[in-house]
Amino acid sequence: MINYRARRYRCPKCHKTFMESNPFTVAGSRISLATVYNILEDLRKPNMTFRDVAERYHISQTTAAHVFDSFVSISRRPLPEYLLIDEVYAFKSAHSKYVCVLVDFETQNIVDVLPSRRKQTLMDYFFSIPLEERKNVKIVSFDMWETYRIVSKIMFPNAICATDHFHVKQEFGRKIDRVRIDVMNKYYSRKKYLEKKKEKTKTEKLELKEASKHYYALKKCNWMFFSNDNRIFDPNEKKIYNHTLEGYYNYYDILEFMVRHDSVLDLAYDLKYELDEFYSRSNEKNALKNIEELIISFRNSQIKEMMDFGNTLVKWKYEIVNSFVPANGRRISNGLIENRNKSIKLLKHSSNGYLNWHRFKTRIMYSLNKDSTYHLYPIKNKGDFTE
Repeated sequence: MINYRARRYRCPKCHKTFMESNPFTVAGSRISLATVYNILEDLRKPNMTFRDVAERYHISQTTAAHVFDSFVSISRRPLPEYLLIDEVYAFKSAHSKYVCVLVDFETQNIVDVLPSRRKQTLMDYFFSIPLEERKNVKIVSFDMWETYRIVSKIMFPNAICATDHFHVKQEFGRKIDRVRIDVMNKYYSRKKYLEKKKEKTKTEKLELKEASKHYYALKKCNWMFFSNDNRIFDPNEKKIYNHTLEGYYNYYDILEFMVRHDSVLDLAYDLKYELDEFYSRSNEKNALKNIEELIISFRNSQIKEMMDFGNTLVKWKYEIVNSFVPANGRRISNGLIENRNKSIKLLKHSSNGYLNWHRFKTRIMYSLNKDSTYHLYPIKNKGDFTE
């Protein structure tokens, strides 16, 4: 606490009075500038809420929010050469429940945040940016959302569109998981049918035991279909006794037990290997040839989910090929923006949501961009804050 008594001066000629400059606070405020700066530094952390800051510095929650609004104002950044676009479920409004995030692939900074991913919102936003600036964009990377492709082709005349491997494999993961569930349900139905039979033959008892084992493995070890853990692919890993499977197994053995006893799942998993190989051995020169061979494999599989994924590859073929075009020596990826989306969700969940869109957007830019800063004094035309 500082008990400060300001001097008042009077002009000997015109007799007007004025107060001396207060070095501790701004006009109309009861909290010191040092406290204001501490509040703003704490609000850099996405997990810190206005309530946490208010309790720490003995002010009201409204004052903490008003301090932030008065000292922090962040404009959009210039469009980068390599632009990442993605959405995140973070701010629900009457127009949309998704927030569209724009990220610079090179600097890893958030360029801007938009309240919707709808086509009209994106078109209006990019139209407000000068054409010369939009022409500087070389690559736009996004997931398989058709709106992004349409908008990118119209708004960025010199850019190529790319769909990175993260979202392609994510889409494939949904398809192969559907195959796994169908096979698991087949074993489950057979298991339930045999359990209801009062009298079982010796063959049926063995069949029931096998169906139970397969159902257990497909139910409990489904994560192996999506993991890149090296232990899954090493048959020489140490084996541990599994009571349900009644034998010694390592991860490799369990995966083989799941996929090799069903022809559909076996083929689907082999196609997963082909997809992984496509991304590991392809480059800017041979990607188009390799993806055409991959499409043939998926379309000839006779498995509905795999054939559907083959059609997806056809639809996004050129965007997938463009993802191999290097961005300053690196393959462009939306993995960075997924990390930013996680932080945005943390910011939202820790505060139980935001109602003020401008404050939410500013908080995102302020917390996630390391070089973002605040003003030393209240921003003009925003008004003073009081306790």
